[in-house]
Amino acid sequence: MEELKKNGVTVLKNVYSKHQINVFKQFSIATETNINTKINSGKLLEHNYDYYSLYDKEYKKYKKCYYVDDNLVLELEDGKYDIEIKNVLHTHPKIHSLISQFFTKCYKSNWGILTSNSKSPNGSWHRDVLNICGESDKDGNYDDSIMVHNFEPFYFTVLIPLVELNKNNGTTEFIDGSHVLTYNESKNKKHIQFDTNIGDVIIFDGRIFHRGCANNSNKSRPILYTIYYRNWYNEA
Repeated sequence: MEELKKNGVTVLKNVYSKHQINVFKQFSIATETNINTKINSGKLLEHNYDYYSLYDKEYKKYKKCYYVDDNLVLELEDGKYDIEIKNVLHTHPKIHSLISQFFTKCYKSNWGILTSNSKSPNGSWHRDVLNICGESDKDGNYDDSIMVHNFEPFYFTVLIPLVELNKNNGTTEFIDGSHVLTYNESKNKKHIQFDTNIGDVIIFDGRIFHRGCANNSNKSRPILYTIYYRNWYNEA
């Protein structure tokens, strides 16, 4: 909890058993296979998704997305998808215990899958949350100082890697402590990455700057994730 408060990110070791991760992996493979089959069939309607992200400026990008069995499938980059899943999967007591140190009531959670194909590129730097302190100007300049300096944590992301993560296959990169810093305050802070073993999870404050790195390996890099957020936070 202290690492999460100070650094904005922490790793919990040996949370899930290899059997549990294998069950998650089989579920992920089946979900991704079904989605790829339907997208490649050419029968799905392609939509434009207004994707907002915060870094040096607030960026609005048009991303391709599809609705597969009522689940949103968002193409983040070439070979990288964010797949919403409706299933409520098993949350480990260790994760629940940590989140409950911050939230005990009035919060929600959602599940999803992040995919990264072999040889997919670096993702873009971003926070997982929108700027809740006001809109940017026409040039994308924004002020989120109140959000990072005065707000208590209101959004957490839990990454459950379904393969071992390392720099070769693009383990997530974070700017240390940037969950309580503006962009200008975070520019010279160190960047950190974590190697993980099967069963480890990464938990981070949604305000921290981070990105998924290039997958230079010959295998895909699937990650299951859960987000926990206060009831009042609504990106819609």
